[in-house]
Amino acid sequence: MTILNTETASTSTDFEDTLGVKDRFGWALFTDWCAAADRTALPADPVTLAQFIVENPAALSTQRRRITTVNTVHHAAGHPAPGRADTIRRIVNQRRTERLSRLEVVVSEIIPRLPVFGWPGGLFGRRDALLLLLASAGLRFEQISALRRTSIHIHGQTLIVGGVHPIRLDPVTYRGSMSPASIYRGWAQILEFLDRTPSTRLLAEHLDSHTLPTSDFLSTPTGTVAGGKQSGPLFTPIDRWGHTPIAGSPLTAQSIASIVTAHLAETSPAHRSYSRRPRHSDMSDVYEPEVFPEIVLDDTYYESGLEARRAAHTALTDVTATLDDVEDRADEILRKLLAVLDTEP
Repeated sequence: MTILNTETASTSTDFEDTLGVKDRFGWALFTDWCAAADRTALPADPVTLAQFIVENPAALSTQRRRITTVNTVHHAAGHPAPGRADTIRRIVNQRRTERLSRLEVVVSEIIPRLPVFGWPGGLFGRRDALLLLLASAGLRFEQISALRRTSIHIHGQTLIVGGVHPIRLDPVTYRGSMSPASIYRGWAQILEFLDRTPSTRLLAEHLDSHTLPTSDFLSTPTGTVAGGKQSGPLFTPIDRWGHTPIAGSPLTAQSIASIVTAHLAETSPAHRSYSRRPRHSDMSDVYEPEVFPEIVLDDTYYESGLEARRAAHTALTDVTATLDDVEDRADEILRKLLAVLDTEP
């Protein structure tokens, strides 16, 4: 025997006063459907609302009004609005769905071309790949900027962005063999390496030699990256030489928008490699002193030097008096200026 969920009956009437007549009908339809489907109406999860929309077809404007009604009741009850989930937004916003579908196709072509090794191209390539991936999932630039390293989880080859309504990035969404989880792991390797060895030079050497340690990349049972700084921002600013700030300030939404737009417009900088000064251990251990040519002085060298000193002493004899005169004149000018200022009304 199936026991129907009757919790909605007691909660639905508490917030009906906030709704109009038409909206009360829509909320009653939703609660009745939830009771029949053994689902909780308040609070409802996005899956429940999505199934309700599918099983109760209506005009797009009507569906949007129903979603708004459900959101209003949830707001009044202090619960997250299920209609704000990405799944629901794709159902009722066809333009947004088509735009994200086109973006997913473009991103699927851009990401495989980004470098994952080499300095500093590999560093920027791994970061930009994850930025493009998250942007194609429908996250706003402000949301991407606010992501923490604990916000991302891995489930197989699927990437899950945590939040009130988690977003799943599945491999089947993208063309080719692109794996969202692998793209995240590529950037997480960089973060984990810098946690353990905060040296830009060592990171550059590993990326140049394609030897970035994979054994240092550890994940917890929940799929988050293990490390001393895993609670920090997921993205931080990087200068042209690959250095990141010590304080760990997050990459701004404006910067993220510029990076994503540049890749989509195919105007992203190439991040060409540059020569680094060798470390002391890389230099030759054999010291070779510099050899200077022998200088031969004539017999009158010292006499010429003494004569030059005497001439300089004679020429500079009155310099002290001249400087004293300049100082006296400056003091007189200052005295007159102060007198003028004191006499002003």
